[in-house]
Amino acid sequence: MGLKYTTELTNKVIADYKSGLTAKEIAEQINAPERSVIAKLSNLGIYKRKSYLNKQGVAPIKKEQHIEHIADMLDIDICLLDSLEKVTKTALTLIENRLVKLKSDLEKQTSEIEK
Repeated sequence: MGLKYTTELTNKVIADYKSGLTAKEIAEQINAPERSVIAKLSNLGIYKRKSYLNKQGVAPIKKEQHIEHIADMLDIDICLLDSLEKVTKTALTLIENRLVKLKSDLEKQTSEIEK
């Protein structure tokens, strides 16, 4: 039979988790399986799964996000850019970064002209 989470135990688990303890550390303290602690915190809407970070230590950006940003900057329907899914992420990043720079340069020039 599994562990019974009393109100007192639940409050302790929540407090410990919010204070920075990991689910594994809490599980060891209360002599319960780590998965049980994770399940309890998840059911309460408190547990946040550790996000994946790439080699540079940042969360990876999906190709879809790059394509959406490019479509927004060009003010065109994203459906017209479906074929960009086949392009490498590196190429998408280069295109996106160049568009950001061009947009910034254009905004600077426009503001200088208006002065």
